[in-house]
Amino acid sequence: MAFFLLLCKVGLMQVLKSLLIVFILMVCSTTIAQDLDTYQWKNRVVLLKEASLDSDWLKAQVKRLQSDIGELNERQLLVFIISNDVVYDIEHNETNLSAQIIINEYELANFQGLALIGKDGGVKLKEAFIVNPKTIFELIDSMPIRQEETKNQ
Repeated sequence: MAFFLLLCKVGLMQVLKSLLIVFILMVCSTTIAQDLDTYQWKNRVVLLKEASLDSDWLKAQVKRLQSDIGELNERQLLVFIISNDVVYDIEHNETNLSAQIIINEYELANFQGLALIGKDGGVKLKEAFIVNPKTIFELIDSMPIRQEETKNQ
């Protein structure tokens, strides 16, 4: 009854505008701070967590991964850096991913190093820096999903 009275007073167009604004705000708030669900079943993800972007350990790990960019692409691997509650891509561009959600989801609060997240969303490797990219590639290549991918190529 209250909704009907509101409709009569304000008018149908005004109510529809308000509902549209509420809907847009809800959609924007969920896309602004997101977790890694967007990548599940599409990509594997390497998370590099370090307190400072200037860390020598982090720089060395990024350099090693960038030197094998072809191997990363072949295995559909994305690399994200979590530092100071911000998530960056491998080029140090800020992303719209939520560091806090990712840290909580993958239990990275007291961790510094590399975590490999599989296409299924599970943690496959979690080690301190520096991890040889070959170790990551061999681990991925041993996984059933990857073996199926290589069969179908």
